[in-house]
Amino acid sequence: MTLDEIKAVTQPYTDKLKEDFIIDRKIFAEASGRANYNKTVREKIEKKVGVYIWLDDTRKEIIYIGKAGSIGRDGSYKKHSIQNRLTAPRGKNKATNKYIQTNDYVKAIMTEYDISHLSIVVIYSKEDEPPAYIEALLLYHFYKKNKRLPKLNNSF
Repeated sequence: MTLDEIKAVTQPYTDKLKEDFIIDRKIFAEASGRANYNKTVREKIEKKVGVYIWLDDTRKEIIYIGKAGSIGRDGSYKKHSIQNRLTAPRGKNKATNKYIQTNDYVKAIMTEYDISHLSIVVIYSKEDEPPAYIEALLLYHFYKKNKRLPKLNNSF
């Protein structure tokens, strides 16, 4: 999927598509690389709900489609913005039982798949549009076009 295709699919449900910004793998070689990753995310991404896409910038390949912002039973959003999602822990490592920080996860993914530049595309949801629906639309269109999911999405 291209950015134009993403815009076309999401346009009715979103406030705006924030053009991508790039995380350079070299940032993690610095002593303050983890903190610089988090700082960059906080500077570039608003505390809003929606969908984010990780794109291998060199290969122009979508490697992950994710969302932030779940709707509770009472209809209100839980307080987990895209900014928070991209700086919060991603769960526990089964072997060590320690939390995996997103910045460590991103560094590991970039190293494993030899990604020098990771573009992050952010799509903010309209107020009454569930991010899970927009994520599902994007995964559906990606699957129909490619007959597979992005390499980091485990299921749909």
